[in-house]
Amino acid sequence: MRYTDLTKKELQREYTKLMRRYSDFVRCPPELDMAAEDALLGASENRRAARHFGTVLDKELSDTGAAQPAPAADAVAALATMPGCAHRTVELCRKAGVRFDAVDHCTVLARVIPADARAEQLTRAAGVFAISARLAALESLGGVLLRS
Repeated sequence: MRYTDLTKKELQREYTKLMRRYSDFVRCPPELDMAAEDALLGASENRRAARHFGTVLDKELSDTGAAQPAPAADAVAALATMPGCAHRTVELCRKAGVRFDAVDHCTVLARVIPADARAEQLTRAAGVFAISARLAALESLGGVLLRS
């Protein structure tokens, strides 16, 4: 279900559904900073955690067109959002207790996975990341539809 193929009513229904999930994240935030440098995390642990994070993102974002993995040498995970959605995605994530970096208008980075992050925290952080990217995309598309 690519968001660009949905009708205005379908976009609104999807947005409402995602806002319910997002509200749950805001009520009980995971409080992870994935934007700061953390030299304590070993490379093998970082790769394993990054794979787990990526698996959750793939599941949440598959076929929506809201975001997709992007290459980034200085990050454990990077997403290319729909154009113009990166900063809104980071803003939504921050409100839900997870910090990421927006490096331009369509790239969001998770620079590090904290050493003390547990699997359930990473799953929750990836969920926040994915839901935020999806909400930002729907807001962007909704604005385009309203102008049409």
